[in-house]
Amino acid sequence: MEPWQGHAVPWQRSPCSARSGSAEGQSLHPAVMGALRWLFWAGLGYLSCCWPPQAQAQFPRACMTVDALHLKRCCPPLGTEPGNVCGSLQGRGRCQGVQADTQPWSGPYTLRNVDDRERWPLKFFNQSCRCTGPGHPFTGIDFSHQGPAFVTWHRYHLLLLERDLQRLVGNDSFALPYWNFATGRNECDVCTDQLFGASRLDDPGLISLSSRFSRWQIVCNSLDDYNRLVTLCNGSDEGPLRRRPPAGSSERLPTAEDVQSCLSLQEFDSPPFFRNSSFSFRNALEGFDKPGGALNLRMLSLHNLAHSFLNGTSVLPHAAANDPIFVVLHSFTDAIFDEWMKRFKPPDNAWPEELAPIGHNRLYNMVPFFPPVTNNEIFQTAEQLGYTYAIDLPGSLDETQAWAVTVGSTIGGALTALATLLLLLVLFQRRRQRRGFEQLMNVRFSPKKYMEEA
Repeated sequence: MEPWQGHAVPWQRSPCSARSGSAEGQSLHPAVMGALRWLFWAGLGYLSCCWPPQAQAQFPRACMTVDALHLKRCCPPLGTEPGNVCGSLQGRGRCQGVQADTQPWSGPYTLRNVDDRERWPLKFFNQSCRCTGPGHPFTGIDFSHQGPAFVTWHRYHLLLLERDLQRLVGNDSFALPYWNFATGRNECDVCTDQLFGASRLDDPGLISLSSRFSRWQIVCNSLDDYNRLVTLCNGSDEGPLRRRPPAGSSERLPTAEDVQSCLSLQEFDSPPFFRNSSFSFRNALEGFDKPGGALNLRMLSLHNLAHSFLNGTSVLPHAAANDPIFVVLHSFTDAIFDEWMKRFKPPDNAWPEELAPIGHNRLYNMVPFFPPVTNNEIFQTAEQLGYTYAIDLPGSLDETQAWAVTVGSTIGGALTALATLLLLLVLFQRRRQRRGFEQLMNVRFSPKKYMEEA
C-alpha cells in the first residue's frame, strides 16, 4: 500500500560503470558507486538463490480464498485489524471498483472474451485496493511491446523491481544502474566478470565460470510447450543463460547519433500505433523505425538493436528478462524516454485513447500488474514519479540543426558580402585599365613612418 511516488527525496538512476572522461563516470563518487553495485548484486543474488519457493502467485495470497474469488473482491485488511481494509484506517488506501478500459483496440489480436488478460483484471477481480488462476498464454498478444505501452510497461516493471530490491537490502535510496549502450561499438563493455559476465573461452555463448552468473538458470522460455500442454510457466529451470560470442560479428550497438535522432521526434506515437508506425518517437526508441521514416520491419535500432546484439537469451521478448543485463538496458531506454518527456512536455492526448493494440490504449490497465495501474498514470516525467537520472543525453537534431542554420547563415552572409566586394574590385580594375590611371592629387607624401611618438 506504500506507493513509490511518496518519497520525499528522489533518488538517481546511476551508470553501471564509471568510464574516464564520460558524463556518466563523473556523476557519482566512486565510493557511492561501489556501494550501489554491492547492493545491486546482493539483491539479485538473493532473488536468484534465496527467494522463497512459495511466492508464485500474481495476486496477494490473502485474496486467494473461495469467498474473495466468488465475490471477485481483492481488498484484504492491512495488519491484524479486520476493519483496516486496504489500510483505510491509516489513510493508505481504500477498496474500490476496478475501472477497465472499454475503448476498442486494433492490431493483430482480433479475438474477444478468450484470453484472461483482456480487460485486465476483470476476469479475476472487479474490486481491489487503490493506493493515495490460470489461463492460456496466447503468443499473439504482447502487452509490453509493439505499441505505446512499451515505455510505460517497462518503466513500471523497473519501479517495482527497484522497490523490491530496496526492501531486500533495507535501503530506500538504492537505485537501479543503467547501461549506456549507445556506443557504436561491436563489443559489450559491461559484459565483464566484475559486472554481467564475460564469455567462456571454451563456449563463447555461455557465461564465464568466473562470473556470478555462470550458473544462472532461465525460466519461462518454452512457449510452444506451454501452449501444447495448455498450461502456464511453472518457474522450472530451463537451461543456462546465453549471450552472443563477443567476436566474429560485424553487428554494432546503437550510436549517440541514433539517440540524438530519436530525441528529435516530437510526436509520441502515430497511427496505427504499432511496429509499422513512422515518425513516432516510441517506435524509433523501441527500434522498429528510424527517425527519418524509412520504415523497414527487418531493421533494428536502439532498444531492439541492443537486444539483438546481445543475442542468446536476450533476443526473445518472452525470455529477455532472464538476463540481468535486461534491467540496465531498459534503465537507459527509460532515461531516453524521460529526456523526451522533459523536452516536449506532451499533453495527455498525445497518447491514443483508442485503436492502439490490445493493452496499449491510454487508459488500459497494464498486464499483469496488480493492483491495476493504467498507462496514463506512468506517462509522466521520472521526477514526478520520484526519481531522476544522472546522465546528459545529446541534444536533439532540431537543436543541432537550428545552431547549424544560425552559424551557416552568418558564414553564408559573410561569404556573399566578400564575393560581392571582390566582384566590384575586379570590375573597377578593368574599368581603370580601359580608361587609364589619373592621380587625383599631385602631392608627394613623406616617407616618414607613423611611430608611437608621432
